[in-house]
Amino acid sequence: MAKEKMRERIVEAARRLFLENGYNNVLVDDIVRDLGISKKTIYNHFAGKSDMLKACIDQFVAEYDRDAEAIINDVDLSLRQKLAEYLRFVGVSFANISQEFLAELKRLEPEAWEKLCAYRRDIILKHFGPLMDEGVRVGYLRNDSTRYLGLMVYISAMQQLSDPDYVRQFPDEMAGLIPTEMAELADQMILLLLRGLLTPKFYTEQTVQSEETEMCYDV
Repeated sequence: MAKEKMRERIVEAARRLFLENGYNNVLVDDIVRDLGISKKTIYNHFAGKSDMLKACIDQFVAEYDRDAEAIINDVDLSLRQKLAEYLRFVGVSFANISQEFLAELKRLEPEAWEKLCAYRRDIILKHFGPLMDEGVRVGYLRNDSTRYLGLMVYISAMQQLSDPDYVRQFPDEMAGLIPTEMAELADQMILLLLRGLLTPKFYTEQTVQSEETEMCYDV
């Protein structure tokens, strides 16, 4: 148990440092200092930094799966609420992984990069696919390819707009209107996405309680 806890601590520290500072800029010594442990302890659990990176991706995938399933299987949420909550969750989750970080992995750790990109592709069908299919079945979502295109555009836009360097390319009067908080950015992006995917039935079929309306966004 103690060994597993230490391994988990190492992975959590490495993941945080990799995302904050860039994979190439973080040395094993940095992780050692952050945790206040010996380098020997690190190597008792991992062969090196590359091995830690793969463990970080595994941890991210496991956490993502767990939290996504919790939303999808929540019996207290309506389909409308699940659609909105899941979109917010996926947007914030992937916005924390910058395009710069992905480019660095592609160059330095192509195997890890492919693993992360493959998972990002798979989640569209694994988690959101069934929700979208149900939305189509009950008539809330358009029954065409735009629903998958919309999700891909949404994830890509969240990653780009969460990068300050990307936003700074635009005039100040535009850049200043982009939310810096990921949750707020996700909310605004969800409004744009849902307006393109929802059918009139979504708006007219049910009477929505005020708290549900707030949770599902006023689109």
